Amino acid sequence: MTKKIEKLQSEIIQKQQLLNSISKKLKEEFVGINHVIDEVIDAINSWYLFPDLQDKPVVINLWGLTGVGKSSLINRLSELLKYDNKYYRFDLGDTSDTDWTIKRKIQDIYENVNSYPIMIALDEFQHARTIDEMGKESEKKSSRIIWQLLDSGKFQISRYNFQLDEVYDLTLKLRYFLRNGVKVLKGKVISKKEYFKKEIEDENNNELVDKKTKNPENENIYFVPKKFHEIIHSMVKEKFAGPFDVKKQLLNFNGYETINFLLKIFEFANSPKLVDCSKSVIFVLGNLDEAYTMTKNFNPDMNADEFHEQSLKINIANIKKALRNRIRSEQIARLGNIHIIYPAFSSDSFRKLIKLELDKIIKKVYNQQKVNIEFDDSICDLIYRDGVYPTQGTRPVFTTIHQIVNTKLGKIIIEMILNKLSPTKIIFKAEKNIITIEYYKNNEMIHSFSEKQTLNLEKLRKNRKDDIQAITAVHESGHAIISTILLKTIPEVIFSTSVGVENFGFTFSKFKWKYVSKKEILSRIAMYLAGIVAEEIVFGEENVTTGAENDIKEATNFTTRMLKECGMGKLPAAYQVKDQDTNNYLHDENNVINDKVQEWISKAKELAEKTLIKQKVLLLQMADYLSDNRMISKEKIKTLLKTYAQGFNENDIIENGDNLFYRNHLKQKVSDIENTPENELIDSVEFLLNKNK
Repeated sequence: MTKKIEKLQSEIIQKQQLLNSISKKLKEEFVGINHVIDEVIDAINSWYLFPDLQDKPVVINLWGLTGVGKSSLINRLSELLKYDNKYYRFDLGDTSDTDWTIKRKIQDIYENVNSYPIMIALDEFQHARTIDEMGKESEKKSSRIIWQLLDSGKFQISRYNFQLDEVYDLTLKLRYFLRNGVKVLKGKVISKKEYFKKEIEDENNNELVDKKTKNPENENIYFVPKKFHEIIHSMVKEKFAGPFDVKKQLLNFNGYETINFLLKIFEFANSPKLVDCSKSVIFVLGNLDEAYTMTKNFNPDMNADEFHEQSLKINIANIKKALRNRIRSEQIARLGNIHIIYPAFSSDSFRKLIKLELDKIIKKVYNQQKVNIEFDDSICDLIYRDGVYPTQGTRPVFTTIHQIVNTKLGKIIIEMILNKLSPTKIIFKAEKNIITIEYYKNNEMIHSFSEKQTLNLEKLRKNRKDDIQAITAVHESGHAIISTILLKTIPEVIFSTSVGVENFGFTFSKFKWKYVSKKEILSRIAMYLAGIVAEEIVFGEENVTTGAENDIKEATNFTTRMLKECGMGKLPAAYQVKDQDTNNYLHDENNVINDKVQEWISKAKELAEKTLIKQKVLLLQMADYLSDNRMISKEKIKTLLKTYAQGFNENDIIENGDNLFYRNHLKQKVSDIENTPENELIDSVEFLLNKNK
C-alpha cells in the first residue's frame, strides 16, 4: 500500500470520526430532533468523505413548522464542519432584494470556491413557488438560477460589468490616437506625448503619468491609464492575479498589441461564465402548510403532544403532494428523494428546550458574576404555560424566557450589591404570577424579594364563571356527547374558556379511523350541529346565541362535499356551479343536490335533538362542571359518562380503528367464495352476466 493511499484512508477515518462527534454535539444542543440529526449526518456522509466522486449536487430537503430549528441546525453544522467561509445561504422569502442577493452570492461562489465542495442553504423555500394560489404558472426570473443549481449544479451567468462600455470606449480612443501618429513602446507613449495628454479626457490626466519630470518629453505616460488596470482586473479576475498583473502585461505591448489585448478582454468579459457547484451539498429548508395542516392553529391550549403525534404521520408522499400546489412536477423531481421531515415539538421537547436555555443562563451568569443560579421546577412550568404555542416552535419560548428570567438578572445583581450579600446560590421560584428570588449562603436563606410577573396567557385562562362560559359549557358539552354516543369516540379534552381568539372554547375528538363511511354521515353532521341544539334544549330556542356560525358553516360544507364531490348521494357524480370551465361536471340546475343537503342537515339536527334529549342529565351535569372549570379531561368525561349517560357501554367506544369492518368483511367474502361449490359459483356468475346483458 502506497503512502498516498494510506494518507487518504487516514483522512477518511478522521472525517468520519469528526462527523460522529458533530452528531453527538448537535444532539446536545438541539432537542426533539435526534432522528433528524441522524438523517442529515447520514445524507452528507458521501459528500463530505468523497466530494471528488460527485458530479452533481447532493440535495437534502428539510421540512417542518416554523421555529423547529431547520436553519439553526444547518448554520451550526457549517460551523462545526469549519465551512463558515464556504457556506452560502439564500433567503428566498426576502422579496426586497432577492435578485440582487442571489447574483452577488453566485458571483462570490464563482470567484472564490468555483468547483470546490461548498454548502448551500435555500431557506424559506416555500416562497420559490412557480405555481400561484390560483394554480397558474408564475415564476420569478431570479429563481431560474435556483432550479439550475438544483439540477446539475452548473449554470452560466453573464460576466457583464457596468464598466465594460468604458473599456470599449477607451479602445476606440486609443485606436484613434494610433491612427494620428501616437506611438507606443512597452505600454508607454513615446511620441506626441503632449497631444496624447491634451486629447485624452481630463479625468485620466493623473492616471497617465508614471513619473513627472521638469521636461514633459521625459515623462513616462501610460498608453492605458492606471485606473483601467483595476477595471480590467475586476471584469476578468480569473485571468489576472491582480491589477499589478494587468499592468505587467500591458507594459509588454506596443500600440496595436495593446488594442488587440483590450479587444480580447472585451470579448472575454462579454461572454458567459460557468458557475460550477456540482461538488456542493444543497439544503432546501421550508414550511409547507399544505402538509403541516396544524400550522394555522395558534391556540396554546392545544396539547403539544397531539400536534407532535399528527406530525409523525407526515411522510414523503404528503410532502410531494403539498409541493404540487407550489411548483411544477419536473421541479419536484429536481428536489430528489431525500426529504427529512421535522416533527412538531412534543411537550417533553418543549420542557427540555426550556431547561437547555435556562442552563445557558446559569453558565453565563456564573462566568460573568461567579454566582450560582438555580431554577425551581415552578419556573419551568410557568415558562411552559405562558410561552408554548405548539405550532410556533421555539421563538415564543425564547421571548418568554427573556421576559420572565433575563429581565430580572440586572435587579438580582443590584439587590445583591446594595445589600452587601455574598450568596453561594440564588434560587428562582414561582407561585401563580409571583416570582420570588431567594439568596442562600451555605443552604441558609439570607435574603429574598418578590415581583409580580405579567403573564400573557395565564390571565386569559382564568375561569370567568359568567354567561359566556356557561353558554360555551353547554355548547361544547353537546359536541362531546354526540361524539361519544353516535361516533363512539370520547373527546380527549373539552375547554369552556380558551386563549384562542377564534372561539371561546373547543372540543377535541380524535377519531381512530381514517375515512368517512356513508352510514356515519348523519352522525358527523349531527356532531357539527350539536352545539346549537344543546343551547336550544338548555336555554330555549329564543335564547340561542350566534356562537355556532362556524359549526353551521362546517356542517354545510361537509354535507355539500359528501354529495357534490364524494358521490354519497344517489348518483356517484361530481357537481359544480355552471361555468365555462366546468363542462366536465354535472350542474345542479334543478336543485336536487341543494334539496338533499337541506334534507340531510334537517335529519342530522333531529338526530342530535333526539340524542341530547335522551342524554339531558349528562348534558346538564357536564355543562355544569364546565361552567365552573375551564377544561375537562378524558378521564373526567369517562366518569360523567358512567354516572349519567343513558345506555352507555364503555366497551362500545372505538379505541382502534384499523380493523372495524372492511378487512374482516373482505376476508369473509373470500372465505364464502372458497367454500361455495364450483358449480354453484359458475351458475351464479352466468346468472349475473345474463342479467347485466
